[in-house]
Order: sequence, then C-alpha cells, then structure tokens
Amino acid sequence: MPMAIDLKQMPQLNPAAPLPLYAQLAEALSVPISRFQESLAGRLLPSEAALTAHFGVSRPTVRQAMGELHAKGLILRGRGRGTFVAPPHVSRDLGAISEFELLPPGAEIEFQLLARERIRPTPAQREMFRLQASEPIERLTRLRRIAGEVFAHEERFLPMKVAARLTDEALSREAGLVFIRRFIGGPDGRVAFRFRAIPARAEQARILGTRRGAPLLSSEHTYFGADGVPILHGTLLFRGDRYDFGFQAPMRGRPIPQQD
Repeated sequence: MPMAIDLKQMPQLNPAAPLPLYAQLAEALSVPISRFQESLAGRLLPSEAALTAHFGVSRPTVRQAMGELHAKGLILRGRGRGTFVAPPHVSRDLGAISEFELLPPGAEIEFQLLARERIRPTPAQREMFRLQASEPIERLTRLRRIAGEVFAHEERFLPMKVAARLTDEALSREAGLVFIRRFIGGPDGRVAFRFRAIPARAEQARILGTRRGAPLLSSEHTYFGADGVPILHGTLLFRGDRYDFGFQAPMRGRPIPQQD
C-alpha cells in the first residue's frame, strides 16, 4: 500500500521555536492530510519508528502528535494494522436527508448484515404497524463502513409482509431507502426523522470502535407507505466524530417595526 506522506519531502522541526515539537509535528502532518484527505483516505502513514528517525524526536512526542491528528478526525488507528488517513468528515444537508438517507456524498459505503430475527412486537410497535395480536415483526441489525472503518450501526424493525420481500443480499449492499423502494414498489411515501445526541454505552462503543461515553448521533426514523402506514422503523447510531449536519431555512416571522 502506498504511503500517504513522503517523509523526504517534509522539512525538519525547529527545537528553538516557541511551538512544542509535538505541535510542530502535528501541524506538519496535518497540512497535506487536510488538503488532500479525500484522495488520501485509507492510505498508510509512516510508522512511529520512521517518524522518530526522520524528525529526531522521541516516541512520546510522535504519539502526542498523532493523538492531536486523531482528535481532529484526520487519522484512524488500528491495532496491529498501523495508522491511516481517515475519510473526510461527513456533512449532510438536512433538506436532502429523505432522498439520500444520510449517505455521505461520494463515499464508498459498505453494509454488513449482522442479524435478522423474528420477534414479538411491543404494544407500541404493534400499534405503529397496525398489527393483529399474534403477528410478529422482524428485527434486523447492520453496520456501515467507510474505508473499512465502522461509522454507523443500524437497528430496524419491519412488519413480516415487508421483511419477507427483502433478501440477505439486498440487506448486505443497499441503504434502507433503496431496498424499501426496490422491493416494496409503488408510489413513494414519506420518512420522518428525529435526531438527538447520546453518550455511547459500553456495547455501542465496542461496536462503533469508540470510547464509552463518546458522543453519538442518534437518528430515529420511520418510513411510511403511500397509505400512511409505517413499513419500517428504526434507529441509526453515528459516531459523533465522523458526522455532522447542516441546515438552511428562510427567516420567517412578524415584520420588525420600523424605528422613527
């Protein structure tokens, strides 16, 4: 795998400068990564030993610098695999969410189907899907990855008349909005979202590869068919350091009184 950065092209650090060596190193590495992050995503960075030898600094200095880059979302570290350039931070316009279903533009999304199981619905789910007392629903869970790194976890619930038309193959390669449209057919319905920030519980942190208590973005959503009846309900959990949302809207309200 080609390296993201050629150390031969990088200048040496200045021990006499007021900026600490770890900060100088972090800045030196962050400039090319930030500028070309999209094209460099997934590329391997030089090892600690290579950085130590080239810049003439200690390993703790290198580790502190890499910690700065990691905190900025510029790098990813895998145990036994090395350090890689992270994919660019994903930013979505809320006005386009229902069509693109939170998919990052231009990113190669991988879906991993974890499980699908038939369960007894809760009273709230039974009412939501308008089910008879004995009807089960299906629960499915998936992971989303970019450049091999997990950035989101899905938990979704569907009535059996919907789940029966979804194949494992579709669930392993397509976003929810895509397979709902493809396998259910008919006119488009609508989707409702509710967003909130939550701290990662231990199991959520393990799945998403982050620390316990780290901020997660929770997207609770419900897809409705053309008849207004829900056909899918669930929650997506996104790593807070990999996602953000933007929103633009006209300012409305009563006219502001003119001053004399």
